[in-house]
Amino acid sequence: MQFTIHLNRFIMLLLSTLALIAGSAQAEEASSLPPWLTPSLMKKIVEIDMNSDQRTLFRSELTACFQGLRDDATKIMRRGGSDLRKKIERARKQRFRAFEDTMLEALSPNQHDAFRVYLAEQIQVLNEMNRR
Repeated sequence: MQFTIHLNRFIMLLLSTLALIAGSAQAEEASSLPPWLTPSLMKKIVEIDMNSDQRTLFRSELTACFQGLRDDATKIMRRGGSDLRKKIERARKQRFRAFEDTMLEALSPNQHDAFRVYLAEQIQVLNEMNRR
């Protein structure tokens, strides 16, 4: 009887420990992502099903887009003036349109819809980040 109680406690402790380890590993994995890249966005990128050349172009164009967004915002803020928010939004739209045009040209027609779904969610994630 005593042995069974101790065995049950040991099993419960072992299961609890495993659950905590698994939960912390998932939390660590999610926290290692940049704030603009959610697990959902990662799935959407995979769903585009790009070949290696397309992935290389995607990576470089996305990096250029984000750097351009940062540079545009800095330049607009430095210049000052009125309607800064409107100017920044216009610059963002231009950057994302250029990114979309470049990628749609490189992707095959059957990849276009998956890319557009990704891009819409990416813009939504960035908008949510800006509201915080």
